[in-house]
Amino acid sequence: MHKPTPTIVPLRVKEKWSKELAGVSLSFMKIAFFVEGKKAFSKTGKVLFTHFGVSGPLILNSAHKVADLLHEGKVTAAIDCYPHTDLGSLERSVVAVFDKNKNKAFKNIIKELVPLGTSKGLLLLVAELFDSEKKVHSISKEERKQFVHLLKALPLTIEGLMGFDRAVIADGGVALEEIDMRTMRSKKVSNLYVTGDLLHITRPSGGFSLQLCWSSGYVAGSHVGE
Repeated sequence: MHKPTPTIVPLRVKEKWSKELAGVSLSFMKIAFFVEGKKAFSKTGKVLFTHFGVSGPLILNSAHKVADLLHEGKVTAAIDCYPHTDLGSLERSVVAVFDKNKNKAFKNIIKELVPLGTSKGLLLLVAELFDSEKKVHSISKEERKQFVHLLKALPLTIEGLMGFDRAVIADGGVALEEIDMRTMRSKKVSNLYVTGDLLHITRPSGGFSLQLCWSSGYVAGSHVGE
């Protein structure tokens, strides 16, 4: 029997800007994870911001790897808001918006530049680059470039994984070598059948647990009483 541990679970992050976006869900985001500044892996998918950090399918299915990375050192991440747009094309789009709104304060046009629902949180990040009260025509070329780079790499510091109360899936359970997978019968206990989440099988979020329960339950039910 393997001790249960939460594996498909949201992540706790340090940054205030992400928590300002609690409830905002973004599709087709790319997130890259780093250990001590060295890239470990990246994935693309849907991200949900929460009051404690980040969740959603993309995050949940990355949690198992992130848990391992946390044992190696400081883990950070960067979210690319526009993974299908290269840096040059994104900058040209930003310049076009700037040109149309030269006399407006940057804070009043940020909604035209960032994913829907993220302007409040991203203004906190922009404040580290320049004053968002600035008129657009007063923003320097370097400040504009820094903003474009920000959209391609929103920074996060991963503090840890949430616990069982937030977990979608937990590892642990009966080791597969103890089960006859043809019938789901225990090799150690007479006439005991083990199915679904009671088995020690790591699987991603997205209906895999349900399918595991249905399939293993069918196999077990087909052989009970033999």
